[in-house]
Amino acid sequence: MTDEHTTDDANASKESITTHSLSRRHYLGGVGALGLASIAGYSSEGRAADSSVVSVGAGSYTTTLPSGEGSPPATVYATGDISAPYPTNDWWSSILFEQYGAPLWAHPLAAMPTSEGLDLSHPTEWTFTNDSGDSNRDNIAAMDDSTDVTLSTTGGSFADTQCAGYGDWHTDICWGANDSTTPTLDITLTQGSPFAFAEISGADAELTFAVTPTVWADQGNVLGLSVNGHHYGLFAPSGSTWSGLGSATLTSALDGAGYLTIAVLPEATTTALSRYESYAYNQITGTTVSWTYDEAAGEVRTTHTFETTDRAESSATGTIAALYPHQHKNTSTTLDGDTFVSPRGTMQTTTGTSFEMALDLPPVLPYMPDIGSVDQTRLAGYVDDVEAESPLVRVGSDTPGDGTYWTGKNYERLAQLRPIAEQVGDMTAADTFITALRTDLETWLDASVSGSTDSEDVFYYDDTWGTLIGYNDSFGSGADLNDHHFHYGYYVKGAAEIARRNPTWADASNWGEMIDHIIRDYANPSRTDSMYPFLRNFAPYAGHSWASGNAGYELGNNQESSSEAVNAYAAILQYGEYTGDTELRDLGAYLVAHETAAVDEYWYDVDEENHPSSWNYSYAAIVWGGGYKYDTWWTDDVEAIHGINALPVGGHSLSLGRNRAAAASTYTELVDANGGDYFDYWPDILWEYRAFSDPADALNLFEGRASSYAVEFGESKAHTYRWLTAMDGLGAVDASVSADTPLAAVFDDGTAKTYVAYNAADTETTVTFSDGTSLSVPANSLATTGGSSDSGGSEGSSVPTIDSVSTTTSTKGPWTNAIVDWTVSDADGDLQSVTVDLRNDAGTVLDEMTTSVSGRSASGTADLRTKNTPTTVAVMVTDAANNTTSNTTTL
Repeated sequence: MTDEHTTDDANASKESITTHSLSRRHYLGGVGALGLASIAGYSSEGRAADSSVVSVGAGSYTTTLPSGEGSPPATVYATGDISAPYPTNDWWSSILFEQYGAPLWAHPLAAMPTSEGLDLSHPTEWTFTNDSGDSNRDNIAAMDDSTDVTLSTTGGSFADTQCAGYGDWHTDICWGANDSTTPTLDITLTQGSPFAFAEISGADAELTFAVTPTVWADQGNVLGLSVNGHHYGLFAPSGSTWSGLGSATLTSALDGAGYLTIAVLPEATTTALSRYESYAYNQITGTTVSWTYDEAAGEVRTTHTFETTDRAESSATGTIAALYPHQHKNTSTTLDGDTFVSPRGTMQTTTGTSFEMALDLPPVLPYMPDIGSVDQTRLAGYVDDVEAESPLVRVGSDTPGDGTYWTGKNYERLAQLRPIAEQVGDMTAADTFITALRTDLETWLDASVSGSTDSEDVFYYDDTWGTLIGYNDSFGSGADLNDHHFHYGYYVKGAAEIARRNPTWADASNWGEMIDHIIRDYANPSRTDSMYPFLRNFAPYAGHSWASGNAGYELGNNQESSSEAVNAYAAILQYGEYTGDTELRDLGAYLVAHETAAVDEYWYDVDEENHPSSWNYSYAAIVWGGGYKYDTWWTDDVEAIHGINALPVGGHSLSLGRNRAAAASTYTELVDANGGDYFDYWPDILWEYRAFSDPADALNLFEGRASSYAVEFGESKAHTYRWLTAMDGLGAVDASVSADTPLAAVFDDGTAKTYVAYNAADTETTVTFSDGTSLSVPANSLATTGGSSDSGGSEGSSVPTIDSVSTTTSTKGPWTNAIVDWTVSDADGDLQSVTVDLRNDAGTVLDEMTTSVSGRSASGTADLRTKNTPTTVAVMVTDAANNTTSNTTTL
């Protein structure tokens, strides 16, 4: 989250969308019986015939800013050859938003653009300050980026800076781009690079040092010098000389060639100077990440590639790159032995044009298995309690639920509840939860519902920046482009839970293309998309996401709720798996693997190597470009400080338990700071986190206050009880064992291991774990070793029967509604599901609803709708043995 968190918790010509092929399912669960047309107050006649509303499948977005809403700045500081979509939310994005930008923490270099040029430093010393309620403990650890040297020209000052180019983790900053009367200065900074590459025209180079530097090597065009205890190499073209030696200002005409490189050096030696000189003339002009998810090995492999433009003085190929801890700990690339201090810990260097790293895909489950000492009657009662809420989509003046963030948290709550209701056999509740989620989500996905100028529940496309903004926005997600991954990840999570039982809902002709837009906004895998930038929130080199859209802070960009970032990327993985879209699944796998690795290193510092040893804390609630903070944006309550990097807790959170000792240590730090384990801010979140280190203790804490604690907004008592009892039965997360499927996990209770896997395919499959264990998983089911499965029912020999079907249709505006009443039966009493869909002449499914059923007979009603012309209604009933019977009726 960003500083906007202050409470607890294009036009049609730009449409160029890749549609995703979807696998069909024979087993589908409860989607619900309530269509949008039956929402109170909805009227198709109220839909706006507005040219600014762009239809996308069954949904739409608007290109007209809703009345009264704030939008991103009208001015973008970029040269004319760069256009939208712009890569916001990066370490350097302040260049796009501000006249001179804000501090740029490239690591190991730090920089600050000014009207004169670029201030450079190599921060190595920590400073500690306090802005919390505890005056005895400094809660902020920041590196001192006091300027060592300013790189400028002899031609005077500049009106602004502008972005002149960028790659996946580098940026090109230009001074004087729009003023023909002044010189130009162009500097390339790259995350992980010790080099700053400069090009100058119309003036000489001028370097002004904080104090007179010590020059310890003078080789004419190449100088080795030290200032403020930091060591640098200056590399000018051959034939150049430096004037001003012995003073604080050096100038050079650069022999008319107009280029210059400054490098921070690991030591003040001629050996280091010579080594860095070999690469100093290879200007970085491209940075590209690529990834592969090896499903069989359960591993994500990532390649980081550097492209360079080599000057005549170059004597080596490639560049020197400094790797962060999460990179050098997980690479087989040869490391050179040079190290640099950085706010992320010790960086180690490698040379060449690329390096690779490999990460295990962390354990991810869609929900927890039905294991543990759970009282099913009690759990069913908790489900009933939520089912009785009215409304289930909580909005209004007495709740915070009407913005994108709070709306999304409620989607998470409902998505968690549906499988729990299924586990206790309450299919009515399961339908109720998914109906409420689907109905509200579809309202957001269709800008024509209330007209394009309505500020409520609508997505607006801003073509100035290339972004999709939901209004009402939350915490600066509109004007500042903050937190899109946090908010929209919840929307994708809700869509994934719908698609888990009803993949046709996610067809491109239905709601899938709008979900595709949402994913592309915050985690676009394409660099050639005309509407959205590549991986808006995720920083490929840093290995984690940034939350602030403009990064306009002294300490650079920041991210508070790393757990909500993991949730957003796990949502993509699940959505891709349920819809059969391997590109999205693999994207989610890449993002989850890296984000969780970075969380371990930089938020929790599980190896105790990266945070400053003299800081008061071993956990950071906020990671900044220049340091860490033990605090939140809205409160210094220690429960929130710890809980914000745990919520929402679910099957996607299991990486937090990979290192049980570290989880125990962090929990102890929380208890010590809180003065005990009585929690009153977010008790359920903290009990759920405690379950990673001591599930029995966590369950005891819950039981002691089960009837009296305040439930966190995105949580439910049913989910908390289900989570705690499951973790108590399963034991510790065992991440040493991987699986050949993305939705799997292994647990160890000290006596035996439990293997869990979800099969999103249409047929039964066998999942193989890396220790040789095999697990048979029925279609569309979660299974565990020991025979536990939630596939439901027993295998029977009879074929289910469709006893009656009647259909009534009506038309309102562009919509056709079909009310289908059905009755089914099965002699073996193992009914499983009934699927009803509308189809056109080509047999394309236009809308579909599935209801979970059980017993010997069942009846129900499907409320279907479509903007297209339906010609038939198809009904299919399935039993627990996957026997099916179908009936097709012509309308």
